[in-house]
Amino acid sequence: MDWGLLRKSDKRSAVSRKRLESAVTEAVKSVPDCAAFVGVVIQRIEPKSRWDPNWAVRGVRFGKADRDNLGKVLATVVERMQREFSLADDRDDAPKTKDLKPKVIQIRRDERLASTAGEHD
Repeated sequence: MDWGLLRKSDKRSAVSRKRLESAVTEAVKSVPDCAAFVGVVIQRIEPKSRWDPNWAVRGVRFGKADRDNLGKVLATVVERMQREFSLADDRDDAPKTKDLKPKVIQIRRDERLASTAGEHD
């Protein structure tokens, strides 16, 4: 089922994966005792209902921050941001390959080897 058609009443803002990872990281770092936090890795998930988020935290880079304290802060921040943001299409994060032209590589043929190869056939 295409949930994109049903999201018209959803008030979430669509953001790219990089911006979402950055926003979560900055929100966690703004809390005292979490300045050593490094970041998160976001992944797209299939929502079970149209009200569920389409992203989740795949990995956490704790750095030298206290994991117990940071886990509680991160859970609160992620829960709030899942209500505010949805993950935009991954096509925005992917490199643009449509305009790239294939390279033509010319391989010079060694005439001596080519002539001796033809003699053995």
